[in-house]
Amino acid sequence: MAPPAPWASIPPELLLLISGGLTHLESYSSARGVCTAWRAALPPPIPSLLTVSADDPDPHHYRHRPRVSAVFLQARRSFPLAALRGGGSRCVGSSNGWLAVDSRPYYQGPTAYYPYPEIYLVIPFSGGGGGEGEVVVPLLPLRNDGKPVPKIVFAPRLTPEDYVAVAICDLRRLAYTKTRDMKWMILDVPIGERDRLVDLAFDAGAGRVYCVTLLGDVHVLHIPRRQRRRPVIEPLAERVAGGGLPYDPAAAYAPPYDTASKLTGAKHVFFFGGDLYQVWRNTSTCAVSWAMHDGGGRFGMTKDEVFVLKYDPERRPCWDVVKDLGGCSVFVGKNQPVVLRPEEDAPALRPNCVYWINEQSAKEPMVFDMATGIVESQLFILPPTKHSIPKAHQFAGTSWMTR
Repeated sequence: MAPPAPWASIPPELLLLISGGLTHLESYSSARGVCTAWRAALPPPIPSLLTVSADDPDPHHYRHRPRVSAVFLQARRSFPLAALRGGGSRCVGSSNGWLAVDSRPYYQGPTAYYPYPEIYLVIPFSGGGGGEGEVVVPLLPLRNDGKPVPKIVFAPRLTPEDYVAVAICDLRRLAYTKTRDMKWMILDVPIGERDRLVDLAFDAGAGRVYCVTLLGDVHVLHIPRRQRRRPVIEPLAERVAGGGLPYDPAAAYAPPYDTASKLTGAKHVFFFGGDLYQVWRNTSTCAVSWAMHDGGGRFGMTKDEVFVLKYDPERRPCWDVVKDLGGCSVFVGKNQPVVLRPEEDAPALRPNCVYWINEQSAKEPMVFDMATGIVESQLFILPPTKHSIPKAHQFAGTSWMTR
């Protein structure tokens, strides 16, 4: 057996200092591949928060090119990635290393001229998105009355040559497209006039997209397996053995969560263990409390408090709060939510936690511990180098990347 190479004996503390001079992600990843000792000393670059620098005096001008960086929570550092096309660009989805970017400014009207693709795919880790050799794939135009789309989800294993995309494009409408389509197909979701779509979740194994509404209703969009067939949308209860229980908005949530559902401004949906979950967060600037209907006192939510609810269509109420995820943690945002097991996927993560992005406070990464109910910031002040983002107010979190 060959003796270990001399560089394998470098103390981990010194190796961490040396790695601080590696200003590009490719260099850092190559250093981790030198030997087992270096791989153990240098934290893996996942999970990471993709951020957009916001220090331009006019970030919404179309000539401005926002810079994307990746902030690695375990390595506690940032690497530059790509420059998005156009001012005001925002992430509206991500899958398999690709970002879906809507480049239209918020103030753009339906007839306004804009020199870049409305919605496009980019691989930020390739160095593309605005420079030479960029990897940018325009998607079909989705007018949406000139407004940016809230979210797009993709089938797994997304590639420019083979993709299926579903977007929320109105309060009660979806848009669907796939490779070689000529336009987006607009689909009406049969929900009440007082309801609206809040999030989507792609079930890759079954070829379905689950659509969850503000009032807790769930519909399923079935992706057609043949080229020319039209997608079908139906209530989830109709697919349950025995017909399921019909949806009743008054019985979707048990007290006090029926009231909490109206007061939580952020809602995300994800799959875990074959079950559908919701994540709610109190986006109010302060704590909120209210009197219980049955005279049982008052129930309150602290600022940024998070609730995780599990769905069961054969139960009433069909959504019920859970207190753990079996030791796993979930990352929610514009990305396709991902559930990781800390001891296997990322040892520095905490179990039974929800990692999210605070849109109201410098877009910083946050974590909510389901066991303790404590919310903590994961933001750290980076070293003041030309490749880092040293000021907290410059963070504009877009999406979690975990692969």
